[in-house]
Formats: sequence, C-alpha cells, structure tokens
Amino acid sequence: MPFRESEFIDFNTGTVKIAPMRLAILLPRPLQLADKIRLFQCRIDVWNLGVAVQMLKTIEANEPPSIWSHAAYGLIAIGCSYFEMIGKTLNPSSQKLKTAGTDFNYGFCDVYAEHAPSSGSYDDAHLPLVKEFRDRVHSGIYHLGGTRRGLWIHNEPNISDKDFDVVQKFPADPLRDKYYVNPHSMVRTIVDHFPTFIERLTDPSATYDPMRQKFQEFLSDFREA
Repeated sequence: MPFRESEFIDFNTGTVKIAPMRLAILLPRPLQLADKIRLFQCRIDVWNLGVAVQMLKTIEANEPPSIWSHAAYGLIAIGCSYFEMIGKTLNPSSQKLKTAGTDFNYGFCDVYAEHAPSSGSYDDAHLPLVKEFRDRVHSGIYHLGGTRRGLWIHNEPNISDKDFDVVQKFPADPLRDKYYVNPHSMVRTIVDHFPTFIERLTDPSATYDPMRQKFQEFLSDFREA
C-alpha cells in the first residue's frame, strides 16, 4: 500500500523534496505562524516520519539473519516519540518538564481515539491501558534498552489487526495480560495521522486557537528547556 503524498518528501521512494534546513533558509523573516507550522511539518515529515518509513521498508525487505530483522525496537522508538511530541501541543497543561506521561497520553489518544477517556481527564488513573503500553514500550526502550516484560512485538494480522492490543491471558497465569504492538502498522497509522494534526493548526476556526497558542509555546519556550 503506497504512503501518502507530502510536499517535503516522497515516502514511497525515500526522496527528500526539500530538506528542513533548506526550507528554513528560504522562508522570509520574521517567520509568521503559517511559516512556523510549515517548517515544523517539514521537520516531522522528513526527520521523523520519513526515517521511520524507510526503516519499515528495509525491515520488510530483509530476512534473518539480517540486523534489520531486529530493527523493530528502533522503529518503535521513533514511532512512540510521536505521541509525546504532538501531546505537548494537545495537552493544555503541558510544561517544559514533568508532564511527559500525560503528554504521551494526549498524543496516543488523539491517534487512537477509541482510547480517549470519556471523563476528559488524560491522567494515568483514567487511562490505565495506555499507561501499561507507555510503561512497557516507551519507558522500556528509552530507559531500559528494551521493552518491559509482558509485551510482544509482531507483524501478524491473524494475532491482532490493531496496532496496540491486549490479546489474551497467560494460560499459566490468568491474571497476567499479554500486550501486543505491531510497529509496522503503527508507523503507517502515525504517518496518516500527522496531516490531521496540521489541519487543526491551520484551521482558522477559533476552536483551535488554544491549540495554536500551545503550539507556539511548544516551539519557543519548550525548545529552550
């Protein structure tokens, strides 16, 4: 299945149309909000999502004993950073420091709306399943060098057609859940999701004014943390 179109990169061939540093030089100064959003979109499409897509294609084009058969951990590391990154803008209470968990929850639930809390509260107490995945995947890879116990990485639709799923209990321990992540489909999901994030930032409706305000804080103050 081909990847979406982008002004900045051909995801299908891996060809960069315009690099972020080149775009930054070409944009007139001082940068207006629309320019800042466009530059941000270029950075994420090229430096984050573009890299993840090329990793995904290389993984799928190789077989063991190639090192690419073990590269899903790297793919997850790039992919899961997306949730926290967009969450910094989506979380109205995000700060430079100490809100990473809640930021992740906001981003994850924006991508996977079925997990969005009916209460409107994105703290861990209202999102226990999201916290379980965050601790096992995100925190495991970044802090421990590998996913935590109880998590399986797969690319088998017959196991689950969801990117993140709790599939079954351990037969020997019915109280212990098995958590599954499909990084292949996850990357495709976030690549398709990102334009919806940008569309809200560029939508002139006053509904998105708080989001734009947080985005500008994200670009300025947060980058100085």
